[in-house]
Amino acid sequence: SIIASGATGSAGISNYSITYNTANLTINKATLTVSADNQTKTYGEVNPALSYTISGYVNGQNFGNAGITGTATTSTTATQGSNVGTYAIAATSNNLAAANYQFSYVDGTLTVNRRPVTVTADNKVKTYGDVNPALTYTVAVNGSGTSRGLYGTDTLTGDLATTATQATGVGTPSITQGTLTNANNSNYAITFNQGALTINPAQIVS
Repeated sequence: SIIASGATGSAGISNYSITYNTANLTINKATLTVSADNQTKTYGEVNPALSYTISGYVNGQNFGNAGITGTATTSTTATQGSNVGTYAIAATSNNLAAANYQFSYVDGTLTVNRRPVTVTADNKVKTYGDVNPALTYTVAVNGSGTSRGLYGTDTLTGDLATTATQATGVGTPSITQGTLTNANNSNYAITFNQGALTINPAQIVS
């Protein structure tokens, strides 16, 4: 209540009979902001645990002493196989409640980064004058550092290349990446290790 009393003023106030009426001071709920925390992951990984942060407390309060009950909900449309890009993390009310606070909700972002993968050209051997062997490669699986295999049924596209021809002389020309490229909407960051085509001398039978 707002209580009025003890009015004073000019000397003429004594000519009046004063009635005092009370009013109300309405204390509205303060607003807390529930923000979905930004997250990152690599293409092909399971989604990280989604979380949220509450801010905007007043009077030195925090989650532990602000009388908050219940929880909020965070969700995203991204799945383990979602392509590289950004996806919204929605923050919504579940049963979050407090006597002195109301809640507003702010979405976060899940960023899906490219998947590192190491591709190594397989070394090949042929004899001078032979046609080149088929060029093949190996994709690292559970490799060291950040190298990883392809996700699910993904495949790489394109072919390896070498400058060697059937007529190339004895030596070890390189086997290069050629047109081999990222698969599935550029979800991969390829590290390519060159190989070598060893050309041995032909034997002359006299």
